[in-house]
Amino acid sequence: MKNNSLFENLNKKHHSTTVRFFIRSLLVNSLLILIPLLLIGLYSIFRTAKESTQEAEKRASRILKQADDILETFYTHVDNAYLFFASNPRVNLQLKNAFAEKSLSLNSIKSVENISLNFQNLIYTDDYLQNIYVYYKNDYSRIFNPLSAKLISFPPDKEAEILVSYHHAGAEDVWMEFSDDPLLYTEYPTPSMTIYRKLYHRTTDVQNGLIIFSFNADRLKSKLQGLLEYENQQVYLIDSDNRLLWPSTSKFSAEALLSLSKQMASEYKQSDVPVVSQDYASYTATYLHSPRSYGFSYLLLTPKDKIYETTISLTSMYIFITLAAIGVACIFAFFKTQHDYKYLSKIISTFSMPNTALKRIKPPSKRISNPFEYILLNVIHLFIEQDYLKVQDSEKTAKLQLSKMQALQHQINPHFLHNTLNSIYWESVKLTGSENRCSQMISYLSAIMRYSLSDPQENVNVQNEIDYLKKYLEIMKLRYANKFDARFQIAPDCSIYPIKKMLLQPLVENAIYHGIKEKKEKGIIRISVHRKKDRIYFNIYDTGNGIPSQKLAAIRRDLDLLNRTSNQNIGLVNTNSRLVLSYGPDSGLHIKSRCKDFTVIWFSIPIPKETAKPGD
Repeated sequence: MKNNSLFENLNKKHHSTTVRFFIRSLLVNSLLILIPLLLIGLYSIFRTAKESTQEAEKRASRILKQADDILETFYTHVDNAYLFFASNPRVNLQLKNAFAEKSLSLNSIKSVENISLNFQNLIYTDDYLQNIYVYYKNDYSRIFNPLSAKLISFPPDKEAEILVSYHHAGAEDVWMEFSDDPLLYTEYPTPSMTIYRKLYHRTTDVQNGLIIFSFNADRLKSKLQGLLEYENQQVYLIDSDNRLLWPSTSKFSAEALLSLSKQMASEYKQSDVPVVSQDYASYTATYLHSPRSYGFSYLLLTPKDKIYETTISLTSMYIFITLAAIGVACIFAFFKTQHDYKYLSKIISTFSMPNTALKRIKPPSKRISNPFEYILLNVIHLFIEQDYLKVQDSEKTAKLQLSKMQALQHQINPHFLHNTLNSIYWESVKLTGSENRCSQMISYLSAIMRYSLSDPQENVNVQNEIDYLKKYLEIMKLRYANKFDARFQIAPDCSIYPIKKMLLQPLVENAIYHGIKEKKEKGIIRISVHRKKDRIYFNIYDTGNGIPSQKLAAIRRDLDLLNRTSNQNIGLVNTNSRLVLSYGPDSGLHIKSRCKDFTVIWFSIPIPKETAKPGD
């Protein structure tokens, strides 16, 4: 029987069914295990990442404030020295007289020694401060060194440097420089951070001197490096003129750091933390504009992998636990599938022998807990006893439906139409004994039907589309004799490229019915195809009546909205829709027209990469 054959086929497919049951069981069990694990894990990772970010921001702010406190100490020394000279005009006068004397008098020597005592204690007690210098412009190349309690002469080239600093350009009263060369040739060469402070007359704004503080740059850098809490963390110092004074490393270019600092200076109130990348590593940037240290700014770059080290470890552990859970789910699903399919095999074998099923089925037990066993003992029993005849009726119904579908498939098809047209063609030739207008139209019509009745979404090459269009125009010329001429300008290199079938025919038909047909004089329809860069351009030009401006505006609006307001534009709108859907918005139709003169429609399509010629 057919039923036995059906169940035999089901039995043969039990291996694929087992796989499907396994996948379903795996998905169910995996979801039960993974959903709580996923929620808890993602929440933990998100919370840890957020707390790590907040902690890193607090640490970065604390580091920059501590760095600012260190530099503030240096500037406090400079300010105190400035106040000392500003509030003691007698000291200024004594030093200036000493600078002006060719040979220092005994009084000038004593004055210099007394003034030196005010600075020596500071130099000896501050670990960072290397030396202090006071300079007044003089004719003897001298500079005051409190550490040695003398006015020391220095070479002319060093005097030139001092004069450059003395006449420091701009409105800055205080500025900083880093240098590896000592200010005096008698000093040991060591990297130094030098802070310059202009001195002014007490009653005027005229500069009359310069005080210079030299700090140990290595100790300062070591102190700032000691503030950093992450490996590869980097801090940079930028002055008020947006110049990079001191980089802790050379990983980033000065231009990139200054650009980042300028950006953060204008957007420092925003909550988003900028991220910069270098050598496949990402850094979070923290910016501080010092409110005290004469407009200096600090930029701190912290490696993101160090900030989120705990988060990354937690994520790795979470992934490992998730994979382990999936493995457990696979094992569980495998054994569950084997257990369940044992009962399904019994159901299939029972269906395969419905005539003996009642004899094989045992009475149901009161302690049945397995749903498949319940199906086996009850549902199959009901099916065999009550629904067996219904299955046979269903089989007859299915056969009837199959017969109806086969009858539909044998309805008239396009081959019948082509054969009929060919028969008419030969009959017309027999009547006249040769080709005639009727036979020509039938021949063209048969070719057009064969071309148009196939899949409209099929791709053809441009040459096939042009050949089809020529046959269509030949029929239209026979219908509208002496009404128009058709001219083709097809670039040879465009004929091989693919295009959607029947894109040009609706546009040419529109030119005939709405342009040429309405004009008394003989018109011209020109179809051109050319390539420009990576696109092919199609143009249909006619010398018909043209389109009034209001109607042209309505057509363009319909094309933009991909709809139509009347039945007159259906060909244009449909063609435009096919172009946009097939090639994108850039391939839509474009129309230009002058009433009583001409109309031109053009569009372009991209050249597929697989058909592009070498060198394109």
